Amino acid sequence: MPMPHDVATVPKFTDKLVHIVIYVLFTMLWFAFFYYLNTKTKEFLNPVLKSCGFAIIYGIVIEVLQAVLTTSRSADFNDFLANLLGISIGILLIFSLKSLLKSLKTRF
Repeated sequence: MPMPHDVATVPKFTDKLVHIVIYVLFTMLWFAFFYYLNTKTKEFLNPVLKSCGFAIIYGIVIEVLQAVLTTSRSADFNDFLANLLGISIGILLIFSLKSLLKSLKTRF
C-alpha cells in the first residue's frame, strides 16, 4: 500500500506492529483449522507445526512476490522478521491456551 504523503504523522514501526498482529492471528487461525478439522485425534503438536509452516511459507512468498511482481512495493527482511515474531507469539499463545483448546475440542 502506498505510504501517505505526510510520513511524519505515522509512527516509524507501525508497519512492523501490523505484521506482528496479523501473523499472530494468522498462525492461530491456521492452528484452529488444522486442530479442529480432525476431531478424531487428540494430537496437538502436528497442527502447531503445520500452522507455523504455512505462516512462514506464506510470509516468504508474499515478500518475494512484492519484490518480483510490483513496482510500488518492495521486499523487506524486517517485515519477514516481524512475521516470525508474530508467529512465535501466536505459538506461545496456542501453548498457553492448550488446556482450553483441548477442552473445546472434546465438545465436538
